[in-house]
Amino acid sequence: MRLTRRAMERGAPASASAYRALYPWPWQPLVRESARARDMDPALVAAVIRQESSFTPGATSAVGAVGLMQIMPPVGRSLWDALGTARAGVPWAPALLRQPDVSVALGTRHLASSLAAYPDVAYALAAYNAGGTPVARWRRRAGTADPELFVERIPYDETRDYVRIVSRNRAFYSALYAR
Repeated sequence: MRLTRRAMERGAPASASAYRALYPWPWQPLVRESARARDMDPALVAAVIRQESSFTPGATSAVGAVGLMQIMPPVGRSLWDALGTARAGVPWAPALLRQPDVSVALGTRHLASSLAAYPDVAYALAAYNAGGTPVARWRRRAGTADPELFVERIPYDETRDYVRIVSRNRAFYSALYAR
């Protein structure tokens, strides 16, 4: 990705293949299947994974989030337990979050829950990044129902940038990998 970006910054032609190199989509069948099961846009899930872990299954953040979709182990356990019989016989362990199929299954469930709770994807992305409690507070303080204004008024730089970047990534994944 870095080499392609540098080449394009130096004037190399911006072809679809160059953009695909900038926006690769490893784990695409897994992401599409899991997104489809939750009636979600696969490009949104890919965009979240790109921002969260750069598609690195073993990624661990400074705060302890793990896997492709950077799930905190306590949240992962809660999501795992909610799956019930779908994961029967396999006890929870935080290391499971490093398995792409587990991370994507739990992450899409978590993201779908956020999407169901909010009227726009911008709020859901903010909640995925910062949690529902801050988003509820920010929505009250924003003084608007406009999601774009809400994003501009997010007081956490990290979350505001996260929503913007994931939204941009989603647009690229939608355009480059449309089916």
